[in-house]
Amino acid sequence: MVVLLAVAASAWLAIGVGVALASPVWWLVAVVPFGVLLMLPFSLERLSEGRVGPTWWALGFAFVLMGTAVAVPAERYMGIVGVPVTATVGDVTCIDKPRNSSDCLYGHDLTGPDGRELPGTLKDGDRHPRGAQLDVVTDPYGVFAPLLATDLETTSVVERVALGAFAGLAVAAVVAAVQGQRRRRELALAAEADAQRALDRAENGRNIRLKRRPSGVKRRR
Repeated sequence: MVVLLAVAASAWLAIGVGVALASPVWWLVAVVPFGVLLMLPFSLERLSEGRVGPTWWALGFAFVLMGTAVAVPAERYMGIVGVPVTATVGDVTCIDKPRNSSDCLYGHDLTGPDGRELPGTLKDGDRHPRGAQLDVVTDPYGVFAPLLATDLETTSVVERVALGAFAGLAVAAVVAAVQGQRRRRELALAAEADAQRALDRAENGRNIRLKRRPSGVKRRR
């Protein structure tokens, strides 16, 4: 169970970092932990000796973890080390527009109170006008793009969902282990019973042969 949770947590963090950095290379890197997190629940089928119930439960929790991984790791990082800044919006561009849709993901260039451009681009579905003042959180190391301060306020809810999914994954692993142990014990008892029946049949056959032997015939030595 410990190994399963450690692998799940590592994949979850890797997905969060890859999505937050949002470059083609990092998106490609994030694909691998996505696959790991998706396939991890199927290891419980072997642990449970073929019982599929825990696997399907764990798969549901894995999908929840995939959803929370998109937001929680990066936002938790920004909540810990990020620097609150009141920034001014500069150029605004549409950086991603779904086909046949009027919606757009806007990229906002920001400048700090000192007039210097902040590293990274603020991405938001709402278009903020040039010159608008926004409360944002910036990465002092320039690794992650700025986030709206209000986005971090909703992180705690998603974090609780993620913790619940991890707890559910742990419970599924425990159930799989218990079912597997019970199944192995049942198989061992069945094998022991089969062996005992085989011994009983052999003993009964020997007794029958002894009874059928004529009384005047001596047993060969």
